[in-house]
Amino acid sequence: MKLAYIHADDVIEVNKGGRRMYGRVVEIRDGVVQFEPLCRGISYRHASAREIVRHWRKTGRRGLGPADEPDGDQPVPLPREQLSLPMVK
Repeated sequence: MKLAYIHADDVIEVNKGGRRMYGRVVEIRDGVVQFEPLCRGISYRHASAREIVRHWRKTGRRGLGPADEPDGDQPVPLPREQLSLPMVK
């Protein structure tokens, strides 16, 4: 896999010696990917480009538009018809 497409905080699947593990990329230095394993009990912390099997990019969530942003701690006013309940007799 090409290391140019891998960045920090991406998730990778690594095959080291026939063992598959998942990790979060910390940094890429000198053609070696440093990662934090997502599962306990894994002692490997680095992988070469050949050992990386899969890659998932970290993407940001869509930002709120100006109309969707809350105004501090002010509660959102609700329409009057939403507050009223029909009377049951």
